[in-house]
Amino acid sequence: MPRHSHARRSLLTAAMAVACATIALSVTVLSPPDGPPAGERPPPLRPLSPRVTTADDRLLHDAEQRLLRDCMGRQGFTYRVFPIGDDPESTLFPYVVDDAAWARRHGYGAELRRQRQALAKSDPNRAYFAALPADRRATALVTANGPSPDGLTVRLPGGGTMRRSDRGCVAEAQRRLYGDLGSWFRSSTRVGTLQQILRSRVVADTGYQKSLGVWRRCMGRTGYAFATPAAARAAALSPVRPLPKDREIGLALAEVRCAEESALSGTARRLDAHHDRLLAEEYRADVETRDRLRAAALPRARRILSHVPQA
Repeated sequence: MPRHSHARRSLLTAAMAVACATIALSVTVLSPPDGPPAGERPPPLRPLSPRVTTADDRLLHDAEQRLLRDCMGRQGFTYRVFPIGDDPESTLFPYVVDDAAWARRHGYGAELRRQRQALAKSDPNRAYFAALPADRRATALVTANGPSPDGLTVRLPGGGTMRRSDRGCVAEAQRRLYGDLGSWFRSSTRVGTLQQILRSRVVADTGYQKSLGVWRRCMGRTGYAFATPAAARAAALSPVRPLPKDREIGLALAEVRCAEESALSGTARRLDAHHDRLLAEEYRADVETRDRLRAAALPRARRILSHVPQA
């Protein structure tokens, strides 16, 4: 995630970001709950983020899209609700591919990536905004995202800040869904950046590095000289010279076998859970705010989606 966001995006980029991005989940106007009694440990926190998109994720996404559509419509623009995308392979397998059935069917997911790209290109909002006259397109940008990236600011755990507008239809939709736009923006943005920190801590852990060395030697015996699973994935999915489907699957299956032989898969899962707990405790206030506000938004989302406008 970028550390600074100051430049105005083009309308087409903004429209695609609005249409295709997975909504981060947070916000409400409720006061924080009282802490645990003295001497009592606070309850364990939920994971920083789920590995797969849940039904609640889709509910919140769809409700925000509905609100965005209605807001843009009131300003004279057409916006089509766009479904949340499937989970990318980098989310399903953040450290190493370890599912033989999945690898046998998808390899590293090159075909799934092409399908996501095709879906993005088929988004009717993309064609609609691209067809608008230049002045009308600029007005649509301001309508959607506000006149400038000002009004909301958050300092990120990894350093730097992120800014965005507290005006426009995106802000209005999130404010209506989550209640307190500022709290939603700060808590969800900060927690969202922790995923990158989490993964960097896992791969730097000595336990991971030890298993990685065994994985590397295993891959070498099968004829693949890759230093890390990330390097193997990058080679398979290269935009310049991607591997043919059969070779992509062969490489992915070799990675699965070596992930098991080296115990890299189990080590990564154990370390991910360990560092997830540590980070969640370190940023407990943000995580609790995200979870509490997300829960409060769910009944609002159901009401929004149950309402059918009269013709």
